[in-house]
Amino acid sequence: MKDAAPREQNDTETDAEGHGLRVPFSEDESGRGSLDENAHASADEPRHAPPARRRLARLIAAKLALDLLFVGAFALYAHAVTFQHSFEGALEHIDGHGARGWVADLERPGEAVEVQLFLNGKLAAVAVAGEPLPGDSTGATPVGARRAFVFEFRRHGEYEARVYAVRAGRGGERRTLHQIGDPRYFWWK
Repeated sequence: MKDAAPREQNDTETDAEGHGLRVPFSEDESGRGSLDENAHASADEPRHAPPARRRLARLIAAKLALDLLFVGAFALYAHAVTFQHSFEGALEHIDGHGARGWVADLERPGEAVEVQLFLNGKLAAVAVAGEPLPGDSTGATPVGARRAFVFEFRRHGEYEARVYAVRAGRGGERRTLHQIGDPRYFWWK
């Protein structure tokens, strides 16, 4: 019957042999103290957390701060890559029969640029701006970098027109659209 009596444990969680969790806890590390100490403490005094718990809380706070910095830096990088001003251009004329304008690729001056025309938010036409803009000798872009585009279509009604230059990502897997100039509005009978 002596084996059935509960054992008193002072400094370990288990006395079992072999595998198992053995965590020492003394009155100093647990923060519990004796009953007499807690009886004399006032209700206004906070109980102090053990050093291991405070250290864990500091590590978690540091990890959260590093995660926040990483996500913020990644968001800034993604925004800079996606929304950089790598194209310049304008939609110069649009009516019920077609549209024309110019575009310049600032990263690859002189190269042909794919452009897309959207009418009221829907893709209406695709073209390649490959021919140099006639009389292109002044402006902020390098000489000869401006490429002309022309869209031909027949539309009746009221429209909002937007032109986008297409940038293919690395390997051509991802394509982004960069708006060229401001939207133009037209109405044609």
